[in-house]
Amino acid sequence: MRFKLLAVLLCCSFVVSACTQGVVDTYGGGIGTELSYTTMGQRSAAEDNYVAFICRQSGSAPGICSVDWQGFTLAGMNDIDARCDGYLAWLDNRRRTNGPIQKQIADTATTTATIMAATGATGAAIGIVAAAFGFARNSFDNTQSRLLMEVNHSTVQTIVLSNQERFRKEFALVRVENRPTAIYVLRQYLRLCMPYTIENQINTTITTYQLGGTRALESAEKTPLIDLAFLRRESLKPERAVYRPPNPPIDNNAKYELVSTKASLRSTKLIQSALTAICASPEEVDNPTPHTVVLVKVLQQYRKIRKSIPGKVLDGKMDDGDLAEVADQPPCSLSTAQNFYEQKAYPSGIMSASNSLIELLNARLAVADRLPAGADEQTIRAGIAKVRADPSLSLELNDPALSKQLTAELIDKL
Repeated sequence: MRFKLLAVLLCCSFVVSACTQGVVDTYGGGIGTELSYTTMGQRSAAEDNYVAFICRQSGSAPGICSVDWQGFTLAGMNDIDARCDGYLAWLDNRRRTNGPIQKQIADTATTTATIMAATGATGAAIGIVAAAFGFARNSFDNTQSRLLMEVNHSTVQTIVLSNQERFRKEFALVRVENRPTAIYVLRQYLRLCMPYTIENQINTTITTYQLGGTRALESAEKTPLIDLAFLRRESLKPERAVYRPPNPPIDNNAKYELVSTKASLRSTKLIQSALTAICASPEEVDNPTPHTVVLVKVLQQYRKIRKSIPGKVLDGKMDDGDLAEVADQPPCSLSTAQNFYEQKAYPSGIMSASNSLIELLNARLAVADRLPAGADEQTIRAGIAKVRADPSLSLELNDPALSKQLTAELIDKL
């Protein structure tokens, strides 16, 4: 009886010992009600050291940070990428070792039981040893029991890498002008590779799909990873009475309403850079025309098909996603490409894939119209026009301006 009472008291002492004052305070007060905290000095010094480290990574001399905050943030994101790659590799290795360790525990338990039975050990002794190995196996399973260890590693890697790519495209639309903004963006980027973020996205994706299907997933995908409105907000200033004329002058960007949503809120340089990337002529970059609208539709259809956005509307007006898509693209080479798809799919020009194009086109052309081997670009584009004129293709985007051009939709239907 005494031994049983002692065992109960011992278990209770273990439970109570886990409830330290620090744990109780954390449960009751959370992060606290005061702005100050005991480790402020350490946190401040650590952040200063990190800023100095990133400045050196961006090419600045020791003790001097000559790079602007935009470049500083990019260097910080590169550093986070390297750390994230290391974490993903460690996670994959840890997951691969789980099976061998579990098998080793089971094999050791079997071997031990066999030896004990052969040496005449009692059934009680063998049972105790078996229970010990069972406890070891269950303890190992419990320590490894986490969603990250259960799902396929390629799923985890896809989630992290796709979020990083999406974040960087959105970052191209952000202007970082001070240290607090840079730290904010880097913390947002760092969270993409944290375990709870990855697990939360897996659970959220499953729940969203169950509630709304693919449309709900598409809507969730459009939610920005960076709060652009917050980052662009100017510092608070005292209200002043400002005279506003009854007829304010028209904004210089009004002409870009033809090819961009919220054109008056975007920088002229951003819109012009996007138009240059989708193969608009210099004259169209300065003054968009209906032909420019068609070029925007080619970009939108490329995203609809190649980026799997079924609900994408081809309205000829670039939205945030369209601008982000071309933000890191070089200017279109007008001598080799006539639209964004051709520039993207054939960087060296369509003649770099002339043989395969001739084969695709000839499969659709009448015998009399088929292209000869070694046909030049003019002949190939004439063949494209004849194929596009085939009503059986039912092309969604078949504007006369595209009669001799390749698009993602046309290639897929060939």
